[in-house]
Amino acid sequence: MIPGMVVIALAATMLSAYAGSQSAEQPAPAGAEETATQQANREAFGKAKPGPWAYSGASGYTNYLGGGIGYSPEQPVKFPHPVHVNALKMNCAFCHNAANQSPDPGLPAVATCMGCHTIVGAGRPEIVKLTEYWNNKQPVPWVRIHKVPEYVHFPHMRHVNAGVTCQTCHGQIQKQGAQGPDTNYVPVQQVNSLNMGWCINCHVQGYKPAEGARLAGQQVTPELEAMPAKKARYDCAVCHY
Repeated sequence: MIPGMVVIALAATMLSAYAGSQSAEQPAPAGAEETATQQANREAFGKAKPGPWAYSGASGYTNYLGGGIGYSPEQPVKFPHPVHVNALKMNCAFCHNAANQSPDPGLPAVATCMGCHTIVGAGRPEIVKLTEYWNNKQPVPWVRIHKVPEYVHFPHMRHVNAGVTCQTCHGQIQKQGAQGPDTNYVPVQQVNSLNMGWCINCHVQGYKPAEGARLAGQQVTPELEAMPAKKARYDCAVCHY
């Protein structure tokens, strides 16, 4: 009886994930401007390479939807992570202040940026752009880079509170990408596939605190080196619920 139920549950999960990989987010209402996420979903719709297993559909859809490794779209404002993280020593949570308490890490309100840039660098071209958004009471229309399918739940707060560094998934954002035309600007890009196999590998093999610290540019102490890998559940309901 129990084995039969397990088979049914597994089949239902795979069918659900496969169906999710073929479905797109609802389009923007007539006359409304399409969001970056809606555009990405529209372009990705039907272009995953589905296989007989949910794993295939999930992996293909994720790679196409997010643009894959190396995806680095031009942003409306050239925000230099290295300057803020390395030179100013700002913690990621200063701007992404919901990362430790919400599934979504959040983006800073323009008011957060203007708290400094009303005075700091006010005449620089990128700050002038930022000020225009502020004066027009508009958010900065950032182009999304990292995106998993809608049928996958990735709760940032669980990972952050478990001690996983941001750089483990997002790469060494403190020095990410090739130098742009502005020598202070390094574009953000996707450095990991974020597909199902990549996530499961970390859950099965475990997150190594020392490696996470190394990617984040933090000091790797003997204590960190001695810490065992942190493993996590990897049954379907962990991410598909």
